[in-house]
Amino acid sequence: MKRNDFCIHPTVCFILGCTLALLGGCTKPDTEIGLGLQSESELLDVLVTDTVTIELATVLEDSLKTDRLSTGLIGSVHVPRFGHVQASIATQLRLSATDLNFGDNPIADSLFLQLRFTGDFYGKLHPTTFSVQPLVEGLDVDSAYYSTWNGATTGEEWISSQFGALTLSPNENLILGQDTLPPTLRIPLRNDIGQTLVDLDSSTFDDNASWFDVVPGILIEPLEDRRGVSAFDISSGLSVMRLHYHNDADTSFYDFLISPLSARINLFKHDFEGELALLDINEDLEALPGNERAFVMSASGSKVRIRFPHLHAFQDSAAGPPTILKAELTIPVESASFNKPIPAQEQLFVLLEGAEDGFVQTPDQDAPIPIGGTYDATKQAFVFNLSSTVQALIKGQLDGRELYLVSNRAGISVSSVVLKGTQTEDPARLTLTLGR
Repeated sequence: MKRNDFCIHPTVCFILGCTLALLGGCTKPDTEIGLGLQSESELLDVLVTDTVTIELATVLEDSLKTDRLSTGLIGSVHVPRFGHVQASIATQLRLSATDLNFGDNPIADSLFLQLRFTGDFYGKLHPTTFSVQPLVEGLDVDSAYYSTWNGATTGEEWISSQFGALTLSPNENLILGQDTLPPTLRIPLRNDIGQTLVDLDSSTFDDNASWFDVVPGILIEPLEDRRGVSAFDISSGLSVMRLHYHNDADTSFYDFLISPLSARINLFKHDFEGELALLDINEDLEALPGNERAFVMSASGSKVRIRFPHLHAFQDSAAGPPTILKAELTIPVESASFNKPIPAQEQLFVLLEGAEDGFVQTPDQDAPIPIGGTYDATKQAFVFNLSSTVQALIKGQLDGRELYLVSNRAGISVSSVVLKGTQTEDPARLTLTLGR
């Protein structure tokens, strides 16, 4: 038998077969959007484009809900390019036990407000003084409160005048004699206030409702500017007002708790500077266009509105809307945002205006592909997957509802970031992968 020297290797057969199958599946897109991205010989039924129009605009936050949060902030700090921030807390002090009896001839020995540090702080911390005053009216744990709440106080100062500025040490244990406490800010209060408490009729301590009739709550504020902002645990019951006392038979103490059941509010005041100051003082200026830059700040500062005004162009009257295989929003960051004493944002959220009020999650929040939003140091940008959201926008399912870029810790931190706009080098962009 004559040997045939010409044969095709099996690997070559596999490659030729795949090539024929691929060529047989090629179709020219029905739409002309993005045709310049590929040559006609390479056109498939999948289109990738990053030329979608984006509009960014900075808007000041005016309705951030800050009640019943896990962390409270107290202090004041200057944030470069944003301005001055003051943070305070209004909270109830709940009974740690009812049917309280201070015994025969009780004498108050001391009264302290003990706030447990979380370890987070913003700016350089300096010794500072505080104000603690009782509220006029009570708080309701079932009510919604916002960062601009302005509850009245009696004007009576509970801080003891004999003590000056307090050192803030959020990462150092507190030594009290032979006892060691986790990092805690211990604010001395007037001893006569403590005596007033032990002299109250015992029925006051029958339940929290009776107690709130006497002390509806307190407001804790900083008294000095630019001394730094500290974060405190206000949800576990570890922050308390502790009353030390003795009676004819014993010496003891009693804790009034800032507990998970306490109505509590984080409060913020801003003195904006630069571009944000223009937005703050000009009532006719609703938003700052984000052509060059946009600003996101937590502590109820600012957020960024995102619009894609021409997505309707992807509609096809015959074939209908395309399938969004992927929609990746990339928003680069100005590098100077990370060169300052205030921490930059580590993560941002994209939220959707609710159908009636407030903000809700986007359709991508529960999608199989994570929505992202964590800062990517390699790309120096925040990157989001908005596939389901863009699909809904193209279909007109979210008409009239705006998208906003906000801080992931908007009510419990003081952080900020300056984003690159839409008309700069390396601008914000939306990259779409579409299929028909």
